[in-house]
Amino acid sequence: MKLNISIFLIPLILFTGCGDNEDSLSNDIDFFSNHSSSVWVTSSFWWLRINNDSSDEYHAGECIKFPVADGIYNDWEGYQFNQTIIRNEANFVSWKIDYIKDDSYPDGIASYSVDASGNKLTYKTTSGAEFVYTKVNDTFPGTDCKN
Repeated sequence: MKLNISIFLIPLILFTGCGDNEDSLSNDIDFFSNHSSSVWVTSSFWWLRINNDSSDEYHAGECIKFPVADGIYNDWEGYQFNQTIIRNEANFVSWKIDYIKDDSYPDGIASYSVDASGNKLTYKTTSGAEFVYTKVNDTFPGTDCKN
């Protein structure tokens, strides 16, 4: 009888006990829906507004909209880059960035992360750029943000 139980239990354990219980990278709440309508600013007055499907950046009278989705977009200086989402979680989002026809900017990964208190947002790239934003209750200064 013990042999029959063993033959039955081993396959049962193998098929039911070894499932993948890790969360997938696409969570129910992603970064942009979690922080939508929040406004952030750096000490050098770079402004950031999080929307449901994009972020708006404002500095020195100019405003640019950066969509969340995969696609080809322009940076601050008009250089085109291909953006691909890598992770999109409640307090962290990252993209693979590949510049098109421009060797002066390094390709790499860019990310936004929000700290546990919800008051600090860090923008970081694998090329070494890093900006720390503080959440504010101020009105976002940009009104006409271009893609």
